[in-house]
Amino acid sequence: MTESAANKTRLNGFLAFYIVFLTVGSLYPFADWLPLSNWSIGFLGDPWPRYITRTDLATNLLIYVPLGYALARWFTRPSHSGHGVITGVACSLLVSLLMESGQQLLPGRIASNLDMLVNGLGALTGALLTLHHGRWLRAGRALHRWRDRWFYAGLSTHVGLTLLSLWFLTQFALLPYPGMGWLDLHLRPIDTPPGGLGQINFPWFFAVVLEMATLGAFAANLLRPGRYVSGMLLLVALAFAMKLLAATILLKLKVVGGVLSLETLAGFLLAFWLLLTPIVSRHRMRFAMTMLGLTLLVRLWLADFQLWPSVSVLNIVGLAKAVAFLWPFLALVMLASYQPRR
Repeated sequence: MTESAANKTRLNGFLAFYIVFLTVGSLYPFADWLPLSNWSIGFLGDPWPRYITRTDLATNLLIYVPLGYALARWFTRPSHSGHGVITGVACSLLVSLLMESGQQLLPGRIASNLDMLVNGLGALTGALLTLHHGRWLRAGRALHRWRDRWFYAGLSTHVGLTLLSLWFLTQFALLPYPGMGWLDLHLRPIDTPPGGLGQINFPWFFAVVLEMATLGAFAANLLRPGRYVSGMLLLVALAFAMKLLAATILLKLKVVGGVLSLETLAGFLLAFWLLLTPIVSRHRMRFAMTMLGLTLLVRLWLADFQLWPSVSVLNIVGLAKAVAFLWPFLALVMLASYQPRR
């Protein structure tokens, strides 16, 4: 099989998987269907929904970016990239129309013309990104070389890096991942410091310390010798940037600065200092396992032994909370069976 044919096969597989994923997310729970006579495209001319949430907008935008990219690549021909973009966006809009209009046949689901618009913008964003497909490939190869220099080889390390990527998804929950039913979102800008000890949000501070120390210790086990300090610095910087990005996408701009609260910054700093201590760096595996176990114990204790977050995974915040719930369990299992290749 030629490289071009292999790429086409992978693209076909991804499109099949992703359309099934969109169908499940759009038409779940597939029960109590109404008669087909209720179906129409008249909703496209309805007034926009009265209540519009940033969470729904962000979910609909981001979820159609991969579809727009994949369909544009599927229709792209040599020297005709513009054709791929136009056709890819058109097909993405057709998929969105089928999903949105199909929701008219399900009680509890609402077909929304605003969702159609945002889905189209997401697909257009993904399709336009294909105009730089060659650059993305070169960036991917450079990232792969960087990965080989910084991290151990082997399947176990690939699993660990995948879990690190999933942690970045959990930041759309806007909470440190120990928080499940006991931690409220804390937003107080750095230029509004607490007036006394009683105004300091200690639960938030300790949750940030616990999360970042656990994440750093987990990542440290994947690093090759000599990369520890620079790896921890890079991880902390990327983690903070991701928290700020998630807040920018999901929150009103006037409160985004609340992510820079004194408790958040102090939590990051204390966790970074802790990770740099010799006892932690020398016993990183033991420390990581201890912190993951502590995370699970704290969650069970403070969340009144809640075993699963009461959220819907059909929007990005609910999905992030569900992944955040699973993350410590998966990380603990991965470390317990970790076998890096030197």
